[in-house]
Amino acid sequence: MSSTAITALHRGRAVDPGRALTGPLCGVGLSWLEPGAGVHLSADGVEHALYVTAGAGSASTAGAVVPLAEGTAVTLPLGEETTLTAGERGMEYFHAVLAVPEEAPR
Repeated sequence: MSSTAITALHRGRAVDPGRALTGPLCGVGLSWLEPGAGVHLSADGVEHALYVTAGAGSASTAGAVVPLAEGTAVTLPLGEETTLTAGERGMEYFHAVLAVPEEAPR
């Protein structure tokens, strides 16, 4: 078990999977947004995968606002961006960041 890593995500720590894995996964973590708070995500050289684990909110893109609730997944492919905004009770989400090779098509 020399390269195996176990991390309690609820302690607010992000995980660097590169310590144990060789694939494109370059970051994972559990994030909390306070009620009404937001965070902007841009898929510039990376892609994002999110899964809402508690609470609710929305994801805004240039053309739409999509409601998010517990159990909702969001994928953000290369070149896209979105703003996550927590609802009135806040929102917790699991966030994975994946590296994209430079030669990948846009």
